[in-house]
Amino acid sequence: MVEMIQPILKEILFGSIGITFSFLKVLIPLMIMIEILMAYNLVEKLADKLKFLSGALRMEKQSLFPLLIGVVMGLTYGAGTLIEINDKTPIPKKDFVLIGTFLFICHGIIETTLLFGVAGANIWVISLGRLVFAFIITFIAARLPVIARMGKETL
Repeated sequence: MVEMIQPILKEILFGSIGITFSFLKVLIPLMIMIEILMAYNLVEKLADKLKFLSGALRMEKQSLFPLLIGVVMGLTYGAGTLIEINDKTPIPKKDFVLIGTFLFICHGIIETTLLFGVAGANIWVISLGRLVFAFIITFIAARLPVIARMGKETL
């Protein structure tokens, strides 16, 4: 009985270690890239170039930056950025709801996609699918009467 279980346990142990190292190959360069993006304010410059998105999603311009941070870097960075920006220039409740809707569907796009890629998934289908689906759902949500009534009211 022990002879049968030993190869299984060995495969579990070494398989887990192999997957962990594969994930680290993705995560460590990603963390370095995030620090570079933050140091050179490249995300803010990208937000300025994508102003048309804030109009399509019926959001204020200052709301686009935390949305981009959340999409690229994940919920933790996105939420931290959202709180920090809201302290400086208040963001309307409506934008909080729309950012939450978008990020619920599509957050941490680079990290998550690369992790799925390591597991063998098609990264282009995952990335574009999540972005398009999130945009469509948020576009529709922005036009719902319950969200539109929130207007410029801030938290």
